[in-house]
Amino acid sequence: MPPVGSDPGDRGVGPSGPARHAAVGLAALVMAAGCSPAATAPPAGSPPAATQACAWPREVEAVSDNMLIVDTGAAYWLEPFQVAPGLRIVLTGTFPDARYASLAVYAQPYSSPFTRNGVSSSLADYQIAPDQGSVNPWRQPAAPGGRFTVTLREDAAPGQVNTMPIAPAGTTDGQGLLVYRVYLPAAGDFSKVVPPTVTLEQGGGESERLAPCTTPNSPSTAAQPSSAPTAAPTPTPAPSPTAQPGQFQFFKSDIESLGPNADTPYVLAYLTPPAPGDVVVIWGRAPTHASGDHPSPWPGAGEDVRYWSLCSALLTGVIPTVMNLTPSGGIDPGCRADDQVRLDAAGGYAFVLGTEAQRAAIEGVAGATFLPFSAAQPTTTHLLAFRYMLANPSFANSPARVAQDNDPAATAAVMGPYYPQARVCPLSTLVAAGVSGCLP
Repeated sequence: MPPVGSDPGDRGVGPSGPARHAAVGLAALVMAAGCSPAATAPPAGSPPAATQACAWPREVEAVSDNMLIVDTGAAYWLEPFQVAPGLRIVLTGTFPDARYASLAVYAQPYSSPFTRNGVSSSLADYQIAPDQGSVNPWRQPAAPGGRFTVTLREDAAPGQVNTMPIAPAGTTDGQGLLVYRVYLPAAGDFSKVVPPTVTLEQGGGESERLAPCTTPNSPSTAAQPSSAPTAAPTPTPAPSPTAQPGQFQFFKSDIESLGPNADTPYVLAYLTPPAPGDVVVIWGRAPTHASGDHPSPWPGAGEDVRYWSLCSALLTGVIPTVMNLTPSGGIDPGCRADDQVRLDAAGGYAFVLGTEAQRAAIEGVAGATFLPFSAAQPTTTHLLAFRYMLANPSFANSPARVAQDNDPAATAAVMGPYYPQARVCPLSTLVAAGVSGCLP
């Protein structure tokens, strides 16, 4: 899998909380790429007009696009398009060799996925039917590589296989965005993931197949550690919650307020790094998860979620994940995926947040999983984000079942023993007495 994690708020941390900063979302990534769709739609009956000369002009990965706590294990491919009457977008591709994949359509201004005629604009990997003669490896055991065809259309109706609405009902023009997400590709190699072929079809039989972009992400944002924060578009303020939870109070929220993944609820908390000599311990029960970096039939026996992780980001600017330079010249990012987390015999985790100087001592403690504070901005408020992707319908403690956002009590009531708890502990106590010495 890829190197451990990466994926940033205003120093005035107030009631607006993460929702204010998350407003940059996928829309900012599209604008930063200089690939916004054309402003006008083609006349009815004319050949489809491509919004750019090639398909998938923007690829988003954690290190190259460090904003909104993009998970190190993930990559997104973005395809902006211009909505027009009669337009269809046909996607043909192969099921990737990865833990998770999905397709989602967003309408301007790239808010949440939508439904039209009862059809969702989001398709997770296991929901995609394979082409005749192929097998979907998330439906039955099979090697990756089976083929699929998905169509975006304005007349999507229930019962149509592999069909997604191209825009909300009543929308005849404006901008749309198609997102292809992949998590944990085999051996962490995103270069081997090939996004679907994109063909635009207009009424009357006219069609245009877009060639893959050979130089995506131009212009793009260069990878930078937290010592040199990445510049980003100015966020657009979002509505503020009525109250901001206190430090260490984890609450369910939608950090991706623009362009969220329909399969992923988030559990967040604010955290101010403690005094030198102290660490922060976070503990709880870990959900069981699909293993490895290959597809497997979903839901698997005994699997609560497809994937989960914890990331630590700076509450500044565009909420970049912590990325510290290491003495060897590498990067230690503030993300840990499920298969990198130490668990005890009962399935419990104990994340220990500390400085890079404390890392060796923390990693020497049985059951402790180290997560770094920012080396460049050690006093800045951090934002912690648990991701719980694609919950098994039988998982009663999934945060997806929490009805109230920004409410720690409601989140704790649903999650039960899976609810994260945190407290400050002296490093000397942790080393001398182990994780249990830091718990109540």
